[in-house]
Amino acid sequence: MDSSFIDIHRRRGVKVLFPNYQLPLKADNYGIQTLQKYNVVMEKMDLQNLIQIRLTECNDQSKMFISTIDNNSYEQIRSEQSLHVTFQGFIDHLTKILECCKKEELHMSLVRDNNFYLLQFYEKSPFKNLIHLFLRIEPATTETVLFHINLLLQSFQDQAADCACQVQKYQRELTLRDDTINRLQNDLRTLNTKLQDQENMIFSRNTDEINRLQQAIKHLTDSKELEEKRLKTMISAMQEKIDQQNKELLANTERILQDTKRCESVREENHKLKSHNAQARDEIERLKAELYSYQNRDGRHEALALDLRKQTVELQSKLKVNEKQKSDLEAELEAERNICQTKKNALQLTTDEIATANAVISNLNKEIMKLKSKIELRTEIAMRQEKLIQDKEKHYDELQQTVKNIQVEHHKNRALSEEHAHTVRRIKENSEAIEEKYRKKINDLIVKVSQCQNMELNSIENTNFSSRYLKPQNRIE
Repeated sequence: MDSSFIDIHRRRGVKVLFPNYQLPLKADNYGIQTLQKYNVVMEKMDLQNLIQIRLTECNDQSKMFISTIDNNSYEQIRSEQSLHVTFQGFIDHLTKILECCKKEELHMSLVRDNNFYLLQFYEKSPFKNLIHLFLRIEPATTETVLFHINLLLQSFQDQAADCACQVQKYQRELTLRDDTINRLQNDLRTLNTKLQDQENMIFSRNTDEINRLQQAIKHLTDSKELEEKRLKTMISAMQEKIDQQNKELLANTERILQDTKRCESVREENHKLKSHNAQARDEIERLKAELYSYQNRDGRHEALALDLRKQTVELQSKLKVNEKQKSDLEAELEAERNICQTKKNALQLTTDEIATANAVISNLNKEIMKLKSKIELRTEIAMRQEKLIQDKEKHYDELQQTVKNIQVEHHKNRALSEEHAHTVRRIKENSEAIEEKYRKKINDLIVKVSQCQNMELNSIENTNFSSRYLKPQNRIE
């Protein structure tokens, strides 16, 4: 059964149920219990009810114990320990027990009983340790030990080869990174030259533009000041003219009011004269009627009639005088009205001139605002160019920081590659030392096995079995 796990062809069908793990094991060596570290592995032969538990001391790989269980041995264990599961259930529970040992919930001990060893799985308690399971375990044969040592050496050699490949890969990466750093440095140099040229070109262009803008601003400022002075003088002259015309308008308004009052008085006087004329006409009519009435009377009243005629002529003359005064007053009133209309026209012309001046002032203010907007636009363009220069300087600083980071990473990778190379050298040295050590032990074991084969052949089979497995182990110890 043991040869199935060390056969190179049948080894392909081996399935690992519990991978190699270092567990503490209490070993009973001639009544002395010591706690030692053992590498524990549980394997199963595929498509067969055959498992094997292998214990290997961490400090001495030649000290190995093996417990191989098949259907027959499991039936014996089942009857001795009153187990209630099948062989597959036993495998599952044994895997769980090893996992519990890994978590330190259960513990392992190696007890020597006469000519064989027992592997016990127990649980610690204050009163008594409770044994869950015990298995018969035997020291491994020399062939088995050599087979597993060869597997371990092959794994070490594979690890060393992998480390060498990894070191070569790191070296290639470092070379590639060095080339990349050199390429980036060259690109950075070209970028620096281009950036410097572009900065100089932009600086000269911006300087010329700023000088031109300053000259334009100065020229605009001077023209603005001159235009403001001219407009201020025009506005002050117009304001004086407007004040003078306002004063004249006030004087004309007062004169017109006085003329209006005088016209009202003339109208009232004319109305009085009209009423007086009407009375005179009524009186004349009355007198005419009386005259007509008195004409039929005696001549005594003719003198009175003459007097009345004289009074009538006087009244008519007065009426003519009043009418002439009325026509003169109307002519004066019409002349005053014409004068007022002329002054109103002059005032309207002055108002139009003021509106025209205000329109000119508003147009000039609009032109000033346009010039200010142009100045602000050019100032904004200059600020954007300055911001672009600052962004390029920031990008240049970021590139320098990236180069610094790449250099730091390059130094780190170089140190890491040196450390990996040192680790590979140390692994090679350790593997060579282990190989030399086990080569000597293998040679000693071969000599001892050859001596054991010349021993007595008439002893009992069990005694011969124990002499073949225990005596070389004791010699190795």
